[in-house]
Amino acid sequence: MAEEWLLTVNDLKHFAYCEAIVYLTHFMGVRETPTEYMEYGREVEREEHMQQLLRKYRVARVLKGVQLVSRELRLAGAPDFILVTKLGELIPVEVKWAEPLPRGGVKRDHVVQLAAYALLIERTWSGSRLSVKRGVVLYLKPAPRFFEVPVTVEDKRAVLGMLKRALDVARGRVEPRTRARCTGCNYYSHCPFRSYE
Repeated sequence: MAEEWLLTVNDLKHFAYCEAIVYLTHFMGVRETPTEYMEYGREVEREEHMQQLLRKYRVARVLKGVQLVSRELRLAGAPDFILVTKLGELIPVEVKWAEPLPRGGVKRDHVVQLAAYALLIERTWSGSRLSVKRGVVLYLKPAPRFFEVPVTVEDKRAVLGMLKRALDVARGRVEPRTRARCTGCNYYSHCPFRSYE
């Protein structure tokens, strides 16, 4: 059974933010309580704001709800959208009910998420030898804004290394390293690694 263990791309996103979250959810069985912003984000993310992307990338098709599973990677996930351009390029898109970094950049855990989706697309897309070289994050706050994110070979290597460690943390084989980002964390009350600062 251990060999069938799969993590999700959202697990990796959480792991990039704080390793303790994957420990809590998988090893300890703690579940996150959906917040109002998460529910609102699910409603908004699906349709609005896409016309700008369709023009910019000369999109032939928009795929939604595509479930990607790689037993080889022991990873699964479903990006919000996959853009298929007229030239056959595949671009994963993530919609976030959040703000970008203060100076207008993409948060590290969201870059990890796009790189993980890129790996999944490359490993699972039927009959393809494509390379996913970029993704897009749409931050909805304070006003909708798109960020194109290059997905490099180094990003993909980093995600593969992170995935190996995340699997060990999820199984309780190693203790998580924490990043003291406890303010506002939905897991704070359950976390034995939390910061009291």
